[in-house]
Amino acid sequence: LNTRYREDRALNRFEGWVLRRHTGRAEEAYREWMKTNGARIVNRVRAEFLEAYSISSQSAAQLTSEQKVFKKYFNKGRRELEHEFGKTMRYRSVRDMAGDESGSVVMKLKPIWLMSPLSISDTLPLEAGQFDVVIFDEASQIKLEEAVPTVFRSAQVIVVGDEMQLPPTNFFSGTNKSEDEILNVEEGDEVIEYDLSAESFLSHAAQNLPSTLLGWHYRSRHEALISYSNNAFYSGELLTIPDRKAELGGNAEILVNSAEQASDKVDDLLARSISFHFLEHGVYGNRRNLAEAEYIAQTVRELLSRETKLSFGIVAFSEAQQDEIETALSRLARLDEEFANCLAAEFEREEENQFCGLFVKNLENVQGDERDVIILSICYAPDMNGDMRMNFGPINQSGGEKRLNVIFSRAKIHMVVVSSIKHHQITNEHNDGANCLKGFLEYSSAVSRGDAGTAERVLNLLNTRADFGPATNADETNIVIQQMAEALVERGYEVSKAVGQSRFKTDLAVRDSGSILHQVGILIDGEDHYSIDSSMERYLLRPGILRAFGWTILEVLAKDWYHAREDVLNKIEKLLNSSEVVLDEERKEADEEI
Repeated sequence: LNTRYREDRALNRFEGWVLRRHTGRAEEAYREWMKTNGARIVNRVRAEFLEAYSISSQSAAQLTSEQKVFKKYFNKGRRELEHEFGKTMRYRSVRDMAGDESGSVVMKLKPIWLMSPLSISDTLPLEAGQFDVVIFDEASQIKLEEAVPTVFRSAQVIVVGDEMQLPPTNFFSGTNKSEDEILNVEEGDEVIEYDLSAESFLSHAAQNLPSTLLGWHYRSRHEALISYSNNAFYSGELLTIPDRKAELGGNAEILVNSAEQASDKVDDLLARSISFHFLEHGVYGNRRNLAEAEYIAQTVRELLSRETKLSFGIVAFSEAQQDEIETALSRLARLDEEFANCLAAEFEREEENQFCGLFVKNLENVQGDERDVIILSICYAPDMNGDMRMNFGPINQSGGEKRLNVIFSRAKIHMVVVSSIKHHQITNEHNDGANCLKGFLEYSSAVSRGDAGTAERVLNLLNTRADFGPATNADETNIVIQQMAEALVERGYEVSKAVGQSRFKTDLAVRDSGSILHQVGILIDGEDHYSIDSSMERYLLRPGILRAFGWTILEVLAKDWYHAREDVLNKIEKLLNSSEVVLDEERKEADEEI
């Protein structure tokens, strides 16, 4: 090592404080760069409009022949718009206003348009190159024939979507497909038609365009909320944020015998990322489960009475159960005037001009929604005779597992699984949708009880990749991680290695003995650290995300540990002693970074 230092003087001089100094400078420069980029774009758009306005206002003698043509064209469009703005009735259509001379003025005034593909076809003229760039969001829900006219209008296309989410649905719409292409699912008096040959614009784009994975998952504030979907649908490729809460285990199972017990179970709900509420008295009949609906209504009343400021969403597996839950809420509101007022306000709740109120939806129309607390009604249960049917409606059909993925990924802070069955009661494991539901019930029940071993086993069965799991070989071979963990344990601290359920982990997580929250996360420059190609991601993005999720982060160079381990340990202890002091400005900056 000393020979290496003599050969490379920069390495000899490089220490942790030097890294932190350069990282701080890079972070400041990065923020300034982002602000400058935004300002540059705004100024360029403004300058283009002012230049057009200036040309249109000059005398013809000062203009070139091309500018004279532009002046005539622009001024005509301007006069048409000003005339239209002065009207009080009989307005021209948007299609007319966006075309011809007035359209050029409109595009310079409003260069960014937010529309659906159908709205674009309905309201804008069919002209090639009308936009520089068109960005499709939730492209899995867009049909190919609806997207093509929008593509025609733009010079560049960016398609964003998730093939593991729902494809376009044709419920209640006519179809000319043959019987071989249509599968009718009859359940009671409910008939749903599934187009098994349907393909979204996203699926076509994925086959024909270069693509990249947007791997970071930011929605879930607890890693357990997304880990099942990450393993079941994304092969563990999503980078999820390690949870500060230590896996201590020992939670009691939440057993429910009546709806009135909901008030006693809300404390458990708020204390757990996923809470599994098992209704022993739930009965399934006529596609409904009255016991679950009444329990959910009582739970909502208790949550609203506590004024937690959390947002809520309720998801049912069928339209019939959605109706049953809405009826239970209305029935309870008629008996409790105070709850009725709270419920009405919650249904209309907005924050910063964004709707975030309570919703009650079924699995077919919840895609794109998110709430702090998602209450999921499994609904399916034994009937009055105790017989358990393996008919799970649309979940049993082709693509049913994707419908489950939509539901499993809606919660930001808490997921409440209200179920009248346990995983072992589902026996048709050959069906992808039913098997996915069975695995989720086992996983959510294990997380609710704090049974980390069972939860890990379920995830590992879903994802057999050799380099994935709660622990990798890195912590077993990295001598710095081993020595630092041993030294901190000797000083009386609780230490966990390789904390995280995805490939993004903290090398060490340290907490005081008896604490349920990790107080300090330590990132060490081992092999995994240098496998990250981007310096921005390695030194700014990853530590910044952890800080935004409440972690106090210390980056330690192996070189510092080798030469001055007591200094490193003292620095860790200093952070542990001050970790309860909320560094508001630092976390605010980290949130802005995300």
